[in-house]
Order: sequence, then C-alpha cells, then structure tokens
Amino acid sequence: MAHVIHSINTTASGLCHHLDSIIDDAHHQYAIDLARSADALVLGRNTFDLFMEFWPNAATRSDLPEMTAALANALNTVPKLVISSRPIELTWNNTNHVRGPDLEPLKNELTKLAGTVVIFGSPRLATSLLNEGLINEIHILTQPFIGTEGPQAYRGLKKRAELDLIGTTQFPTGSVLLRYNVT
Repeated sequence: MAHVIHSINTTASGLCHHLDSIIDDAHHQYAIDLARSADALVLGRNTFDLFMEFWPNAATRSDLPEMTAALANALNTVPKLVISSRPIELTWNNTNHVRGPDLEPLKNELTKLAGTVVIFGSPRLATSLLNEGLINEIHILTQPFIGTEGPQAYRGLKKRAELDLIGTTQFPTGSVLLRYNVT
C-alpha cells in the first residue's frame, strides 16, 4: 500500500483558494522536493484542471523563473492519477484517469503502489480519502493572512483526525509549513 501525503495551501482561516498563496523560492523548493519524492501524484478534477492550465507547458517556456521551470519538470515527470466522474482529455504527460466519485478504483490503485503518493490540493478528494483512513501524512502550508474565498480544507470530515506533529518550517514570506502524521 502506498504512503499517501496530502499537501494543501490554506489561509489562516482554513480556506484554500488557488490564488491565496504567496509563492517564493522556499515554497517552490518544498513543492519540487515533494513532487520528486513521489512515485505518483493523485489529483482531484478541479485541481487537475487548474494544473492543466499552466504546468504541462511551463517546462518549455523561457520566460519563467528557474524554480518554476524546475517544479514544472518535476510535475511533468511523475505519473499522475486524476480521479473524476467526468471524461478527461489525457494530454498531459504520464496522466491516467481513475473513475470516480466512487473511491474503490482509486483504493485499488493505491494498493498496487508501493512508494509515496502525493495529493496536491484537491480538498474534497483528500477529505474523502481521510474519511477512509487512506492518508498517512498531511502537510498544511498556512499562508500569513485570513482568506475569504475557496473551499474549507477537510470540510465534510466524518470524525476528528488525530495528528502527530513531525515538523514545522517557516518560509521567508511568513508562510508556515506544518507536517503531521495521521495517527
């Protein structure tokens, strides 16, 4: 069974809107390292659609900062599983569609994988997997402001999830990365 890590950016109010993140080199390096450590990425449909708008072509652009290009290369290289009940145009390198919203097909995929699987964003999917006891580690990158838009992280959780702090990192922007094992 894969070791599943969920990584999410939230504001101090627990909201996760894709535009509510301060991205600096430290944030990029964290995401690069996490993506490179993954044997696969799992993305919910909305996060996949947001990623598709930028990341597949970012690696070949010459106008982007070096760290952005490095993250694009990491994301393009790792195999990606997208869970969605809607059809997906699979034009991004190393991307496969896993039928949802039923989690059984994804559970079967996670059972086959022996390494690390990373879920970026995808708050509804992560909540569903946490409800099923399928997330081993949670990384919350808290932004230094109170947000007013976007879904709330882990909304719909059926019972309290016990966490064990394994590390914290403060980024120069004031963002704080909290890393937990799910117990």
